[in-house]
Amino acid sequence: MENEKDPIPETTSPNAEEPTIAENGETLPEETSPPTETGSLEDSTLPSEKKPTPPWLRKGLTWAAAGLVFLILGWGLAYFLLFVPEEQARFEAEQQVTRQAEQIAALEADLTQTREQLQKTQAELEQTSEELKALQYSAVLTALQNNVSYARLALVTKDLLTARQELSSASNNLKKLIPMIGDKDIESALSERLATVRSSMTSDPEKSLEELRILAENLSRLEKP
Repeated sequence: MENEKDPIPETTSPNAEEPTIAENGETLPEETSPPTETGSLEDSTLPSEKKPTPPWLRKGLTWAAAGLVFLILGWGLAYFLLFVPEEQARFEAEQQVTRQAEQIAALEADLTQTREQLQKTQAELEQTSEELKALQYSAVLTALQNNVSYARLALVTKDLLTARQELSSASNNLKKLIPMIGDKDIESALSERLATVRSSMTSDPEKSLEELRILAENLSRLEKP
């Protein structure tokens, strides 16, 4: 029939490879080409599906971050309000203790120097006092010796008035000398000899002269070098 169409013959694509026929007439299997890199890259670039974060976890992280911030702020506030003033007060206390220790050391040094100066002054005063006593002793002894010498001279010249005056002065100077000697025996001997001179001056002038000579020798032995 004319209406019936003839079957269209199949055409092969020029790109299609024909099966390779071996020399013996067998058909060789077709070689498969390796997959291209484009396909693997497309597979790797496909977006991976991520699970959403649970709401309770997001809230927990928010509260944890807020708590951490408040904790840091509280620690900083406590540090500046409590620790820093305490450290400052401790530092000032240590500085004050150091200053007081330095002042005490300086006062002790001054006290030691003052004591040394006082001891030196006391030693000088004692030395001066001894020298003064020695001068006083020498002065009284010299005055007594002069009285005895003048009394002897007055008796030799028969000047009884001058002799009595010198013996009276000798008696006063002997009273001053006795405490400086500090010896009771010497005190008694000198006092008795002077009394003998005064009692025998008019009755026995020779005896008075002899007693005055002995008294002068006794006084010369009392001289200190």
